[in-house]
Parts: sequence; structure tokens; C-alpha cells
Amino acid sequence: MDWSIRQLAVVVVCCLCSSVNSEEWSLTNLPPEINVDVPMPPVITKQAPSSHIVDPRELIVIDCEASGSPEITFSWLKNGRELDVAGDPNIRQSELPNSGTITIELDGDNPDLGYEGKYQCKAANHRGTAITNEIELTVTASPLFAFAEDRDITVPVGAQHTLECLPILGEAIPPPNIYWTKDGSNPIDLTERISIDADNNLIFANVEESDAGEYSCRAEYVKLGTIRIANTLTLIVDTASPRGSRAPTFMKRDINLPPVNRGEDLTLRCITEGLPTPEVRWKRTSGGSLPAGRAKLEGTSLIIEDIVERDAGKYMCTASNSLGKSTNEVTVTVNAAPYWKVAPEGQMLAPGDSATIICEAAGTPTPEVSWKRNGDPLTDQPNRKVSGTTLSLSELVKEDSAVYQCIASNNLGTRITNAYINVVELPPIMLTADNKKYAYVQDQDAQLDCLSFGSPKPEITWYKEELLAGDRYSVLGNGTVVISTVSTDDDGNYKCEAHNRFGTKELQAELSVKRKTSIVTPPVALEVKAGDEAKFVCKVDHDPDLELTILWLKNGIALKPGSRINMAVPGTLLIKDSMASDSALYTCLASTPRDEASAQANLAVLDVPDPPVNVELADQNPTSVTIMWEEGNDNNSPVLGYTVQFEEDRLNPGEWQDMVVKDHRDHRTASLDLNSWVNYRFRVIARNKVGDSEPSEVTETYTTPPAAPSSVPGGIKGEGTEPTNMVISWEPLSGLEANGPGLRYEVRYRQQQSRKRRQAESDWTVETVTDPNGSEFIVEDTPTYTAYEITVQAKNDAGDGPLSPVVIGYSGEDFPAVAPENTEVGDVQPRSVRLDWDPVPEESVNGDLKGYKVRYWSDDDPDNKMEKTFEGDEPSALVDGLTPYKNYNFEVVPYNGKGDGPASSPPVTASTPESTPGAPGGLRANVVDSKTLTVEWDEPLEPNGVITGYLLTYRTMPGPGEPEGRLGLPMEIVIDDPGSKSRTLSDLDEQTWYRFELQAKTQIGPGDVKQLETPTSEPGPPLKPETVEILDTGDNFINVSWVPSKAGPRPSHYNVEYRERGTNSEKSWTLSEDVKPDPYTENLQMTIDGLSPGTRYQLRVTATNNFGSTSSGIRDTSTEGESPQAQAATPVGRQGWFIGLMCAIALLILILLIICFIKKNRGGKYKVSEKEDALKGDPETQPIKDDAGFGEYRPRESPDEVMAKPPTGSIPSLAGSDKEPGSETDSMAEYGDADPGMFNEDGSFIGQYGADKKQRPPEEPTSPAAFSTFV
Repeated sequence: MDWSIRQLAVVVVCCLCSSVNSEEWSLTNLPPEINVDVPMPPVITKQAPSSHIVDPRELIVIDCEASGSPEITFSWLKNGRELDVAGDPNIRQSELPNSGTITIELDGDNPDLGYEGKYQCKAANHRGTAITNEIELTVTASPLFAFAEDRDITVPVGAQHTLECLPILGEAIPPPNIYWTKDGSNPIDLTERISIDADNNLIFANVEESDAGEYSCRAEYVKLGTIRIANTLTLIVDTASPRGSRAPTFMKRDINLPPVNRGEDLTLRCITEGLPTPEVRWKRTSGGSLPAGRAKLEGTSLIIEDIVERDAGKYMCTASNSLGKSTNEVTVTVNAAPYWKVAPEGQMLAPGDSATIICEAAGTPTPEVSWKRNGDPLTDQPNRKVSGTTLSLSELVKEDSAVYQCIASNNLGTRITNAYINVVELPPIMLTADNKKYAYVQDQDAQLDCLSFGSPKPEITWYKEELLAGDRYSVLGNGTVVISTVSTDDDGNYKCEAHNRFGTKELQAELSVKRKTSIVTPPVALEVKAGDEAKFVCKVDHDPDLELTILWLKNGIALKPGSRINMAVPGTLLIKDSMASDSALYTCLASTPRDEASAQANLAVLDVPDPPVNVELADQNPTSVTIMWEEGNDNNSPVLGYTVQFEEDRLNPGEWQDMVVKDHRDHRTASLDLNSWVNYRFRVIARNKVGDSEPSEVTETYTTPPAAPSSVPGGIKGEGTEPTNMVISWEPLSGLEANGPGLRYEVRYRQQQSRKRRQAESDWTVETVTDPNGSEFIVEDTPTYTAYEITVQAKNDAGDGPLSPVVIGYSGEDFPAVAPENTEVGDVQPRSVRLDWDPVPEESVNGDLKGYKVRYWSDDDPDNKMEKTFEGDEPSALVDGLTPYKNYNFEVVPYNGKGDGPASSPPVTASTPESTPGAPGGLRANVVDSKTLTVEWDEPLEPNGVITGYLLTYRTMPGPGEPEGRLGLPMEIVIDDPGSKSRTLSDLDEQTWYRFELQAKTQIGPGDVKQLETPTSEPGPPLKPETVEILDTGDNFINVSWVPSKAGPRPSHYNVEYRERGTNSEKSWTLSEDVKPDPYTENLQMTIDGLSPGTRYQLRVTATNNFGSTSSGIRDTSTEGESPQAQAATPVGRQGWFIGLMCAIALLILILLIICFIKKNRGGKYKVSEKEDALKGDPETQPIKDDAGFGEYRPRESPDEVMAKPPTGSIPSLAGSDKEPGSETDSMAEYGDADPGMFNEDGSFIGQYGADKKQRPPEEPTSPAAFSTFV
């Protein structure tokens, strides 16, 4: 290409490679005032970080900026494929010059995760293409903690305890900051006693009583500004059974930690327990000492920030207390993603030159280095050679202009750097001004600039009359010459010559060497007493051609002149009235425009005054005294004042308190006002600018005589605890206010009347409380919530104190008497209902209305009544926290300080509308084959309406132990059958983890998500179950448990096979019912029923899928009880069935005998009415009027007749009655041995309480019936 002289000049000026500060210029960093008009390959000047975690609620910006000429075009790759920026409405690319930055706008509430991935920006023009590093875009996520109920935990004081933090459900991006709080306060500070382990559990080395409280684990997602809170654990400290002292022991020992990546922060935990609390110390046992500036202790943990490879090695933690010590050593391994040790630089060269690009990358493991040209793989070219980290080009031509990419990769990542080769033809041009003058001082290293540019790069040669040569001269890469340790012999003119094959350029420079600045007389250390003058002197020698400035620094900070600080004389610092705050390190700093020198000295200032002396008491009166003293030594710092202190033996014996403060050193007396009936002692303290002196000697005891109280009791009030009382309370006088013995309180009270009625002094009721510490008096039998006027007066044996002002108090409240009326339902929402009602009348409140309570319950759970309290007198309330799609009943209750009044009646009702449902009750996945799963679920526990169907979403995900990666694209299945509880998914990927998310739907929409993560199986039979155990046995059952294999193909179901021992045929196995795998449990179990007692069995557990079955090892066990064979060998007389049969027969015979015997003695049944009729007219048998006997057995003459009415007339003897034909009952008299006066129809002894027994004389001969036997 042919360029004009003007164009060439522009190119040369734009390409000059140095500055006066020995900083190289390139076309990418020239000052903006230089216009670049030369073809240049693209150079990336700004790119987004390789890990770009974004908040979907904000506009996502991925930076990409580059410089070059001609104009650059930008394009983007996503996951290695071209990204259609223009065709995506959510992506916009910057229209600014030299910018390819793109922005992505997502739906913050429901972000499309399809935009996650690895992005690369390409900047291109006809001179080449530059590529950024891969930029991995990840949308941040803040999953919740797993759910658990709040609970109480009781721990003995002194014991070790761990509070467990719940796991986080799902992947948190980026990981949250986990911390613990107590009682909702700020994060708990970690100490040697309290630490957090790697699982975020809070560990107490020993529990103290002060640890009691409510604890919660919290996750702070800084990117989203969100905090998640786990369940509350209430720690209750049991002080009744403390744990004893013990030596330190480690809770967890980490020996070989997983490798940590370079640049991350490493936390080494030393979690111990013991009592007393172990003291923890860390040290490095191999690889050197702890890294200074990056290692810090946080509680018991060692944190190394921004870790590098040299931090690898062994570290030891030592925990010790008075009972012993324990150590633990851990090994730290550091891995590193690729990073550049020597990053290649762009080069501007001439045709025919050779170029070498060196690309040295470091990392652990060692990265592999590869090369590309303009983003494409290198092709074979005769003049190009790649040797590992070096790319060589020879015999350059203009077509070799390009951007070369060096790519370093290992298993932790990939780094890309760009280096351009720009082949142009340019003669040398000087950027440094000609005839520039330089000034240096002796012994400094001088730098003379010769900044040039050309293509090929000019060779620089320096002359001072002749070529500069020797060890004292070195030419830097940018042409600057460095002359070390200059002296006055180096003064003079210098010439720089820049030469390449297209021409030569020269410039002149002048160097002047000045005398070195030095401090001849440095300041010396001073020790002065407070208030003294301090003087520092600093004498300096310097070159007279250079301007000298002397500064004074105090602890590294420049001093300013002031009333006490004088720096008027150069090199002299004068401090007047020195004080303790003047103590510091002072520096004399002498500087010229070319160098500086300094010297330091300390200043120490003394001291506090001595205690006052000769302390005496004078002018002694009953309630005052004068104290006098003399000043002690002020130690060269004037006394500023004094403090008089006292100690008394009434209220706080042994405690010294300030009484009088004097703010002047000349005030050495003080008048003290005293309380009556107190023993005092006094002392005096002096003070100056430095501080307080020690106290003086104590005076002799001074005793004041008794006097009447001079103070009024404070805090007087009247409040009722019951509707019929009022408690009058007050604050008792302190010991110093009693003023004498016999302190008591006179309480006066009366009902408050209206202003129209003037009350007489005699209306007061007066009571006396004789307890000097008494603080209340209870007035009984008061009207409910009535106002009283109250006064309290203190008295003692010396007289009466002042009367307190009148205070208005109230007697106790009673429950409100009236329920709210006209309760109505207002706005009804799915989870809230508004209620309105009429206020209760003021006179019915019986006290101070505090507010209303709303009680409510649902129709389907009427026994579960809930309550919400609403303070204030507002006759409305919003009841929230309700369940959608339920019928509720509400009643309103007024309440006051006493309690609740009656509830409104009848309750009002409201039905909450439908809402979205809660999460399904359960979610399971059963294996059908290696590519098919059957997903089953349960109905939501909170349907919140009528379930109309389900929405099932699933996608692939990284499995446990796999590197974090992207989730697969979500697949949705809409299930419109609300009765459906399963769905079979086929054509899944084998041996792949899936995340299933299920939502139930109502007509309002889908509800909460139930999530399940589970893998598909390998194509093959499952591995055999592990750890088969016999949990329990009985007479006819065996309970078996087993642990499913965590590896290999998954089974579709399990079976327990069993047989009696001794039957070895495979056909003899009996198969139990299927047991489905359960992802939520660690082990499974099965109970086998219907077995024979006392029998030995063999069992095994079989796992089955479509590819076959595998069985565990055989386990032997026995049922309990006696086997059928053993029962058959037992004699009949000793067998249980025979003994039971005999007992049953004997019991039956006994019952029959008893029935027969009773039958014989009762003689059958008869009609009582007929026999009683036969007795009428017999005076012997007529009952006494006052003793009706058993007349209640007489038949009623009408249905309305009372049965208890006694019969009238006499009752004839049963013996005289003839049996009527056809009688349906027999008379007992027919048997000739029954006494009608002793028995009724059922054979009981009723007759003996009747008239017969009372009327028969004692001497009457006994009838034969008396000898009958009765049962």
C-alpha cells in the first residue's frame, strides 16, 4: 500500500510506544488526543467476568468492547453456536462505537432459564478476529430451607450440644451466607466456645446458662437481597444437673480436605468441646508459616483469603484447657484454573521480520496450551511453527496480520488471550521532546527518555560524546537509558539515536546532578512532664539550587501550627503546655523537588496529680458538714478540680459515691448537705488533664441525728386486681430518706365525687402500713372500676413527712357484661374475612375496654376454635390466616383488663372462596425399566378448592457428586383428570437424574410445587439389597428390614421370600407382597404374617425389575411360642386345650347347680296382685300406716295412678288362699314351707321388713317355715 507523507506521519505518531514514565504505548492505549488512522487488528478492551451470576429482576448486561481500525463488527456465540442476537426480542446489542455489549431482559417473576449458558464475543475486521473468554451466565436462585416444626431442646449446663441447621432444598446460586441468630437479634459472634461446622450446625463446646433462648439458622442471598429463615429451636438450659469439667476433644477430625481452588477463601475448622472452654491455636507444620495479611481467626476457624498454590501444606489445630490438650492436623491441597504467567502482547512488525508469541500459563493440574488464528484452528503454513507455549512466524508478509488466540485449559476451566501481529512499514519517529532537561541528586538512578516507534522496531543507541557503555548504563525496552548512582561527573549533554532499515532519528537531552539532601543534626528523644514545653531541632544540608521544605509529622500525620505548636523557625518544633495527648513519634521530613531525608524522635509527657492531703471535717451540723483538704503534688500538670466522695452504712455500705465535684484547683473546701440518721465517711480525689489521682485518706465517721421524713413516696397509684378491691402501691423511701427509726406509711383514700359535691375531710379512710419496706395496701369490698382519690405520707418516730399530692386510682375491673350486637360479614377473600359490629355500651364494659377478640372455627372442625385479638375500640376487624374454600363461623367478644365478656350470638358465617392449592401430599417415582418411570402422587393436604387436575414438569439434572451444571429443558404434562394419581413416563435417558415438579390445580390456577429428584435405572437387573435385619418376631409373624442398594440399576419392587428351614428346594420359597422403593427413607421393612409358632424359618429379600431379580443372603430366624410338633408330643392332661375344656365344663356344671337350687327354693312364680287381693281383710297382715311395706307392688287402678302409693286394707295370709283354676303362677304356700311374711315373689327377704315382722309378738311359737333353708 502506498501512503502519503501525511498519512505516514499520522501512523507513526499513533504508534509511538513509550511515555516519559517509561510506560509503553500501543495503538490500543494511546492518549485520546492522538488520532489513530492505521489499520489495526481488534483488541478486546473490556469483557464480562467468566462467571456471570445475574438477578433476573434486573437488566442483564454482558460487556464486550474492543478497539481497532477499520470499524469492528461484533458477533456472539452461545454454547459454541452462533447466537442470533437480532432475531431474539429479549436481546439487544449496543450501538455505541467499539462496543458489542448485549443486554438481556427476562421476566423477573418467571425467568426463562434457557438464556443460561456459555457466551463468547467475537470482534472482527479485515485485519483479524479477537475472541473473549467464555462467559458463563447463570440466573441466581434462593431456595428455601427444608421444613421442620419449631421445637424445644433441653440441655444440661456445661454439656456440649449441637443445634442442627436444616438443609436447603435445591441448588443455591451463588451459595448463601449462612449464619445463626439468637432471639431474632444480629448474627451470633463466633468464639472459642461457639462455632459453626461445615454443615452450618451451631456447636457449643459447653452450654452456659446465658445461652438459653430462641435460635434460628438463616441463609442470606446477597445477590437477591433475600433472607431465608429455618425453624426456631428453643434452647432450654437445665441448671439442676450440670456437666462436669473435662479435657478438650475434637467433635470432627478432617485429615485430608478436598482440594481448594486458587483465589477462593479456605476455612479450616477446629471444632472441639470441653470444660473449661478450650483455647484454640493454629500453626502451619509444613510449607512455611501462615500467610501474612491473608490468614485470620474467626472463632475457632482459620480462614485463608485468596488462597494460592504456595499455601498448600499441613496445618495443625491445638485445643487446650486446664485438664489437657488435643491436636488435629489437616492437609491442604490447592488446585488452580489456568492463569497467565506471561501473557502474550500484540506486535507491530515490518515485512520480512520474524515474530515470536510466548504464552506461559500456570495452573494445577498443569494446563494444556493450544493456538488459534482469528478464532479458527491453525492451518499448515511454511513460515509458522508451534512449539508448546511458543508460536513463531518468520519472513512476515502483510497477509500474516491477524489476531492469534492462546488457549490454556485444564479440568477447572479455560482461559483465552489474544495477541495480534500487525505487519506494517514505518521509519523511526521520536515521541520524547528534543533538548529535554533532567535534574537528579547524587546517588540516585537517573532516567533519560527516548520514546520512539517504527516498524520494524527501531534500535536505540545512547551517546555522551561517545557511545555509552559499562555496568552503570542500561537501555530499557522503550529506549529509556538508566544511569545508576549518578554523581556530578555525569552532568552534561546526551544524544539518543533510533534506527531501522527505513531511516534514523535523533534527540538531545541534558542531565544536571545536584547535591544530596541530608539531616546533619537529627531530633533527640524527649521526656517532659505534662504542661512543660517540648522542643525538637532538626538541621539539614541540601543543594542551594533546589528549594528546601521541612515538615513535622506526628505519628505519620502532618502537624499544623497552633497556639501550642510553633514551627516558625525552619527545622525547629516547639510544643507548649505539653499534655498526655502530645506523647507521640515525631518525624522531621526534609524534601526538595528531587529527593528527601527524614529522622524521628519520641516525646513522652508525665503525669496525674498526687492525692489531696490533710482532709478534715468542720462546721458539723445535723444535716450538713464542711470538708477541707490541701493539694498534693500536681506532677507538672495543673490540678483542674476535685471530687468529694462519700460512703454510708444504710443503703449501699462499702460503695463510694460522688457527692460534690469542684472544677477549679483552688477550691479546696466544700459544704456537704447530708441525710438524717446516717453514718458517713468522706474522701477527696484530685484530677488534671492526664487523669484522676488516687483517693485521699478517709475521714472519721460522721453520724447525723434522726429527723422526720423529708421526702414523699414516689410512684403512687391505685389499681384493682379483683372487681371488689383496689391495690394502692408506692415506691418506699430509700434507706437514706428514712431520716430515722420507725419508718411507716399512712395511706388515705376516698371515692372520687363529682365536682358539684364538695367532700369533707372526714370522707377519707386512713390506714397505716408499718413495714418500712412496705409498698402496697389493699382496699377490699370496693365497687367495680370506681375512681378513688389517694395520698400516701411517710412518717417515723421523729415526726411526719410531707403529704403527697392526690392521685386518682381505680378499683378492679369485672368481665364485660354485654356481647356485641349486629355482627356482619364484610369483604371475604380466600384467606381473610372482614367483620363489623356495633360497639358495646360503655356502661357494660365494667372497666377499661382493651379491645375485641374474634373467635372462629370451620364447619369441618368445630372443636378447633381459634382466636385473634384486636386492640382498641374499633368495631371492625380483618381476620386473616384463613383457609380457602371453607365455611367459617365467627363470634365477637369484648375484653378489658379483667378478661373476656360474652360472645356475640348467634355466630355469623362466611365461606372463603377458592384459591390455588397447596403442594401434593406425596410424590414418588417407581422404576418400570431403564427408560421408564411411573410417577405417583397423593392429593394435596390443602386443596383450597376443587382440584381440577395436575401439572407435571420434569427435566434432567446433575446427579449427586457430579460437577454443577445446567438443568435440562423442562417438559410439561397437563393432567386434566383430578382423580389421576400417577403418570408413566417413557423414553427417558438411562442412568440419568431427573427433577420432577408437581402442582395441583384449581380453577384459580396451579398451586405449590412438590419436588422429587430421582435417577433412571441402568439396563440390567438391580443389585442385591444390603443389611437385611430381623427387627421383631412373634408367635406368627416376622418383621424384616433392609437397606436398598444405592448403586446400580434400580428395582421396580422388592419381595421377602421365606420358607421353613430344611426345605431346600427353590420352589419351596413363599413370596410376600410387593414393596415399592421409597426415595424418602433410608431403609424398607415388611411384616410376614400367618407363620407357625416356634418354627425356624429362612428369609431373603429380592429386588426385581424388568431385567431380572437379585436376592440378598439367606437369614435364619424363628418365630416365638411352641411349635405344633411340640404340642403333639405333650400328654393330653397337660395340654392347654384340654385344661381349658375341663375348666369350662366345671364352670357350666356349677352354674346349672346354682340355677336348680334357686328354682327349688323359689317354688316358681306367681301373680303378686292375686295374692295381695287374697290378703285383704286380714288385720294380721295389714301394713302399718307409717310403714307402707312393699305396697308399691299393688297394681295401678288407672294409668295416672302413682305406683308408690301404699295399698289400703288388710292383707290376708297367703296360706288361706285357694289356687284359682287356670292360674298362670303358683303360690309359694303350696309347698308348705314358706313364710309369707318373709319372702316376695322373687324369694328375697322383703317380707321381714313388712307388717308381719313388726306385728308378731316375740313369744309367738315359731312356725315350721322358720326352719326352711334359703338360698
